Amino acid sequence: MSEENPQNKPELSPEALAEIQARVERYEEELVQRFAEEPSSGKPLKKAERLKKHLAERLALDEERNLEDIRREEHFNISANMVLSVVLMLAFTTWAWLAGDRLAELAAVAKVFVSTNLSWFYILLSSGFLVFLGYLSFSRFGTVVLGDPQDRPEFSDVSWYSMLFSAGMGVGLLFWGGAEPLTHFLSPPTAEPGSVRAAQQAFVLTSFHWGLHGWGIYTLCAVGVAYFGFRKRKKYLLSSSVVDLFESPRLNQALKIFSDLVATLAVIFGVAASLGLGTRQLAQGLEYVFGIPANNPTGYFMILGVVTALFIVSASTGLKKGIQILSNVNMALAVLLLLFVFLVGPKILVLKIFVETLGRYTSSLFELSFKVAPFTPAYDSWMADWTLSYFTWWIAWAPFVGIFIARISKGRTIREMILGSLLVPTLFSVLWFSVFGGNALFLEQQNPGQMGPAILEDPTVGLFAMLRHYPGYYLVSGVSLVLLATFLVTSADSATFVIGMLTTEGDLDPKLGTKVFWGAMLAAVTGLLLRGGGLEPLQAAALTSALPFSLVMILMAFSVRLRLSIQVKGQRT
Repeated sequence: MSEENPQNKPELSPEALAEIQARVERYEEELVQRFAEEPSSGKPLKKAERLKKHLAERLALDEERNLEDIRREEHFNISANMVLSVVLMLAFTTWAWLAGDRLAELAAVAKVFVSTNLSWFYILLSSGFLVFLGYLSFSRFGTVVLGDPQDRPEFSDVSWYSMLFSAGMGVGLLFWGGAEPLTHFLSPPTAEPGSVRAAQQAFVLTSFHWGLHGWGIYTLCAVGVAYFGFRKRKKYLLSSSVVDLFESPRLNQALKIFSDLVATLAVIFGVAASLGLGTRQLAQGLEYVFGIPANNPTGYFMILGVVTALFIVSASTGLKKGIQILSNVNMALAVLLLLFVFLVGPKILVLKIFVETLGRYTSSLFELSFKVAPFTPAYDSWMADWTLSYFTWWIAWAPFVGIFIARISKGRTIREMILGSLLVPTLFSVLWFSVFGGNALFLEQQNPGQMGPAILEDPTVGLFAMLRHYPGYYLVSGVSLVLLATFLVTSADSATFVIGMLTTEGDLDPKLGTKVFWGAMLAAVTGLLLRGGGLEPLQAAALTSALPFSLVMILMAFSVRLRLSIQVKGQRT
């Protein structure tokens, strides 16, 4: 085929190109060859083989479907999800308002149930996802392009990583940067408090919580949505990544509606919990640093109002302006803050901590990935407060961050997306906690009792209690508060962008009115959780929404593997 007259080529819509690509790949021919033929021995198919054959036949039929039929089905599912989401969220906000102070009590009950009965499940699940992603990345499937094979990445690597980080863990890094390592140092799960072993354990456990496992959960969602969306003519929805498992079309449709519904609720509760933490830290910072009495319900609601207004301004400019610009600003400010704390603190100590933490984290990763300590009650209790809270939080955030990563990853290969989403954020997280945590531990060891008790009582003061020991306290604290505010705005903007996609046809650019509606709902839920008092209602909201979505993620992993095994014979894009 000549390329001398490219101007003579007819311009086709992306949907038409995707349909042509699907036909070129000759799914039906391969399906018949690999699954549809009866065994030559004449023996009856085993149950697993029958299931695989059934699913393959359904996938072949899906490839033949008219695009209008696919869109009609998706429209019904999305409409049902929109109605159910609004009804359930209105019901929850009404109940939460009436429950008031009982939210903390109910949160404690939910936490005990999960830690007692489901700790093994979440540990095994998150580790299994990580192994699965490694398999996808280094197998023949890794070269599959998320989009047309000729597509190139839509965003530069710098912008891509900036948006990844701002959406994924921005607020949490500021909240826990110095507080978590110091907390584990003073109150470790198994070591002697304040000992060398406690210090080593503190950084390894913090890296475990913020490293590969969290980003693996996000990335699994991203791979499923991006592959089925950019390659298989589907809308950019979680339900698009789940194959039809049942003979009954009604059951399959119900499963897809359920998938999008629990994803929508998980986004709302997961992001609301993080916005709540960020709001509390912003209020505490204003009061702790500048003496502004904001650390109270009135202050929380005022901050939420400002964040909501700023997010609406950002949302009105679209993805390539608002979120991208804010994400780049966030990354620049975060790197400047990181460099400042590194330069004014014990530099050599921090570098040693970083190198040693990388080594210890890598060497203990396998053990930690399957550690539930059934014979150590103290560790079991600690794990409920920390590891399980984090892993369920990442699962609750997975629809939001996963869909967002998928949206900004068009043109990248599966391998590029997986390795980029796992390795670079993990390395940056280890560096961040080495710098902030290393400084916090150094200050506590130099002046015992000056930081530790305050952080153990209220971790929101951690960043500002540390910064007050360094020059330019008010200026640097002010920059930190600005960074925290922009992280909150970016999270709210990104979250409502994703919820808008889930409830309006999987639109890659949801309407402003839709994003404003869900932004207001998100602010209302956050305000009600803050009204419940303390961290417990915020953590319980994420914990409760994670369980049903974790089941959807298992189906997504199964569907991606099945679809790729049919498409890809050998090395190809």
